[in-house]
Amino acid sequence: MGRSRHCSEDERFLIKKLIKEGKTYKEVQKIIGCSAKMISNALKWEQKTEKRGRKRKTTPRMDRRIAKLAKTQPMMGSKRIKQDLQLTVSTVTIRRRLTEVNLPARSPRKAPLLRKRHVQKRLQFAKEHIDWPEKKWHNILWTDESKIVLFGSKGHRQYVRRPANTEFKPQYSLKTIKHGGASIMIWGCFSYYGVGPIHRIQGIMDQFQYIRILEEVMLPYAEEEMPLRWTFQQDNDPKHTSKRAKAWFQMNKIQLMEWPAQSPDLNPIENLWADIKSAVHEAKPRNAEELWNTVQLSWAAIPVERCQKLVDSMHHRCVAVIGNRGFATKY
Repeated sequence: MGRSRHCSEDERFLIKKLIKEGKTYKEVQKIIGCSAKMISNALKWEQKTEKRGRKRKTTPRMDRRIAKLAKTQPMMGSKRIKQDLQLTVSTVTIRRRLTEVNLPARSPRKAPLLRKRHVQKRLQFAKEHIDWPEKKWHNILWTDESKIVLFGSKGHRQYVRRPANTEFKPQYSLKTIKHGGASIMIWGCFSYYGVGPIHRIQGIMDQFQYIRILEEVMLPYAEEEMPLRWTFQQDNDPKHTSKRAKAWFQMNKIQLMEWPAQSPDLNPIENLWADIKSAVHEAKPRNAEELWNTVQLSWAAIPVERCQKLVDSMHHRCVAVIGNRGFATKY
């Protein structure tokens, strides 16, 4: 007896339809002109998914264990995951499984180390200022110091496994402490109306030199360029909050903005420092004097529109701080 003929797709459809309507095998055989075996095969036929490539090395349970460990310890590398879970697969396979669940290796963002008191103060500031009108922000004189590096430092790159858009969550960021080595240190200020003077700090910046900068650099500019009623912003560096500095502000009747510690993301001048450092990177100065000249030129070239956009972002910065429960934000 020969092999039964295979059904076409149309024949299979018709056979299933007739059987569903209550026809017997013999009635279907007469209508289509096929064998009983062909009818049986048509009823049993199922579309098989095409499989290519080698067999998967990990089981679904192993995949879940890998993903769970990477989520609980996002800084752990694939080699350590393999050791801790005692897996026999390669580190390449582990990285591939993590990528499948949207946990590829990424470089962690650097963010200030925030204690509980810092987080609370940041939240308090954001909630108190989230409804400030834009014009009120226009009366702030933003100030800060920054160290500009002549040559970038070399170091070991570390990766973190995290979902998308979570780079500023505390468990996914590298913590930094303020002030590292650099070639020159500068002080600058700006407002909604444009950049103010920039000053190169000689030697060690202490409370005495800071007061001289306020007296000789900042105050003449503010009296000439700022509105009649303006507010001075500074961070909580010890030289800024020293008794001498506080007495100077009181003597000159300058209103100070209360500022939360460890909050560079709330100060828009940090974005201008990033612009300066980018310009330095492009210019590639060869020594400290060329570096200072590059800084001065790039600072003076910052357009007023850039300053206005940064100041107008303060509402969004407050929203971001509240949204991230007081931790660092993308700003």
